[in-house]
Amino acid sequence: MIKIFKSLAALTLVFMITGCSSKSIFEPKKIAGYVDFDGKLPAKIVDVTRDGATLANGGVIAKKKGLLKVKIPKDYRFLCLNNDMVVSTSPTGKVLIEDLNGKLIFSHDFKEMIASANIKNNILAIVFADNKIALFDIDSGRMPFERKLEDIEAVDARMAKPYFLGKLVVFPTLDGRLVIVNGKTYRIVRDIVVGSKPYFNNVIFLDVLDDKLVASTQNRIISISPNNVAFMNIGVKDIIFLGKRVFIFTKDGRIILTTSDLKSLKEKKFEFANFSTAIYGDFVYVIENGGYLIAVDKDLITSNVYKLPDSIDELMFTTNDTLYYDDKYFKLNRTK
Repeated sequence: MIKIFKSLAALTLVFMITGCSSKSIFEPKKIAGYVDFDGKLPAKIVDVTRDGATLANGGVIAKKKGLLKVKIPKDYRFLCLNNDMVVSTSPTGKVLIEDLNGKLIFSHDFKEMIASANIKNNILAIVFADNKIALFDIDSGRMPFERKLEDIEAVDARMAKPYFLGKLVVFPTLDGRLVIVNGKTYRIVRDIVVGSKPYFNNVIFLDVLDDKLVASTQNRIISISPNNVAFMNIGVKDIIFLGKRVFIFTKDGRIILTTSDLKSLKEKKFEFANFSTAIYGDFVYVIENGGYLIAVDKDLITSNVYKLPDSIDELMFTTNDTLYYDDKYFKLNRTK
């Protein structure tokens, strides 16, 4: 779901894209099997980021660890998990850092709404809702770096978090840029434009693959290396890395396989498919909002379609092998 970013709802309502009523629907010619729910969550999902989901009871599902023991306070939202530190924020900008057992490590009230954040050692990197970026030292309680960037009117709720790259910190901004800051001198060393649309132009994906920095807005993907910059102008629903290759899931129902510098290797079209999110294991899986799980091999040669129990009209989050939907979950290797 994409919301105008003028209130708390823009941060608490998360990415869940539904098809337009006038759009033709995806109708697979063959169903290879059916996927059943394996169990129930202790509460419904109420917020989703790229790295985790927040439950109505304060529970947290992390991308790499699944459902955690820790519970965050009511109305807080999960931001990130790094070095076994769970970072969450209130609607007014109070930040809590807890260990995996829920023991409080640090708290601070920034008094500003936070869009995304990441933590490494004692440094908290923050993108605020007004498009200010900052580094905060939790040991000293100081903010040695902050910079207010251009005002924004509307964002895609899929917001990438800052990335720690050696001594550098890469900030994915809400106006479609990567601002790279030296974490020792606190100077901006590079400012890269990823996308330039007037609205919904924030960076939604940021990672490193094969020594290349790959980032995306909802309309453009860029791959940056010391010797080359490559880009693709394309509507993006999700991106995953496998080895030195990239799988791009598009708004028009295509899965495109590329190299790390975005050279296209192969693509597969699923007519009228409305993709949501993708994960991978032995196969690459993408969720289709009409209620299907599409599995393709890693060379994008073969595909199978499985029927989900329901169409996707509630919040959903995926870890490596599990799909969490509303208040239920299932393992992707459980088909019949």
